[in-house]
Amino acid sequence: MPLSLDDAFTRAGQLAMLGWLALIVLPRWRGISAALAGWIIPALLSLGYAVLIAVHWHDAKGGFSSLDSVAALFASKPLLLAGWVHYLAFDLFLGNWILRRSQAEAIPHWLMLPVLPMVFLFGPFGFIAYLLLEACFRLAREDRIARLQARLPAWLPDLELEPRLTAAAFAMLALAVPTLFAWLIDTRQFQGVDTWIKPLKFEISVAFYLLTLALFLPLASDRFRASWLGRYIVWPVIVPIVLEVLYIAWRASRVEASHYNSDNWVGIALYSLMGIGAVMFTVAPGFLAYGLARRDAAPIPDVVRWSLVAGLALTCVFGLLSGALLGSSPTGHYVGTQPALHPTIPFFGWSLTIGDLRIAHFLGLHALQIIPAIGVLLWLATRQSKTGLVTLGAVSAAYAALTATALVAALQARPLLGLG
Repeated sequence: MPLSLDDAFTRAGQLAMLGWLALIVLPRWRGISAALAGWIIPALLSLGYAVLIAVHWHDAKGGFSSLDSVAALFASKPLLLAGWVHYLAFDLFLGNWILRRSQAEAIPHWLMLPVLPMVFLFGPFGFIAYLLLEACFRLAREDRIARLQARLPAWLPDLELEPRLTAAAFAMLALAVPTLFAWLIDTRQFQGVDTWIKPLKFEISVAFYLLTLALFLPLASDRFRASWLGRYIVWPVIVPIVLEVLYIAWRASRVEASHYNSDNWVGIALYSLMGIGAVMFTVAPGFLAYGLARRDAAPIPDVVRWSLVAGLALTCVFGLLSGALLGSSPTGHYVGTQPALHPTIPFFGWSLTIGDLRIAHFLGLHALQIIPAIGVLLWLATRQSKTGLVTLGAVSAAYAALTATALVAALQARPLLGLG
């Protein structure tokens, strides 16, 4: 008896799954996965595709000239099955190619475990994810960063960038590009805000956060970087912060809340994990502040050094404090009764009517960039350690007071700094 179309669909799926399991479970074992996923199973699926086309193409209605024509073409169940088998064959072939390329690039297999299912479920998306992963490894391993530094102005001869943090930062910037396009074409909104605004803001902010740490970490001594505090600033920061951004983007694609999600136990559990991850990457600037305050840190002007220490320390303190208040707030990041007409600051979404804890959180997290920038300007302007240090102390205290004011105002349900 010939196979029915439904039976053929099931058998094709089982055959493809055999190839994907071989790629995931037996990535190198005696070339079995390379043979199964590289040519045997794709060839069998291609043969089935050829049979379906040969038998049913003469009844085809539609074509490839327009989207409506394609829809009419796949209204035929046999041709829809042919399209599915086409998808199974070529995505499996692509998955094998990606795995072999990752092995040639010495990318750990555990990093490929989330990529391969992405290729199976969303082929081009998985392909882009792999290209991004490979680019990060090449950036971190090769001398591309050194060549970039060689092109910098002569007054920055000693500038270095930690390669793994730099690669992760560039990955976030690359991820912001498709998010930007999604924002431009997707009209869906969540709670009155474009659904892609939130992941876009996080991707840009995280990119600068990681790039700042990548710039500051080489200024610490080799001894500190070899200690557990120095090593903590790399992977224990990269992994949770990247996972958080990906989770936020996934929720945005579904027009769902990533923060304060209590719809089910999964949302509650993942939100709790986000909180743990946030603590992990927010304490890192405090560790780095200690590393740069040590006597064995790189010799840089005192004003610049202490601006780095102050900025990193403020980020650690206010980031943790405001983050804890945000996480424990029963009403979310807003404090007060939200009116029907609720004006906000464009892009940032900060309330102009009621308290918003995100303002203090923003000021706290970006102190590690703002205070050091002021420190560099003070050094260029004064070139005097005593004058620059006194001014830096005043500026740092004023910035801390400003952040604290924003936090207190938000807790009292007043917008911005309590001036609105």
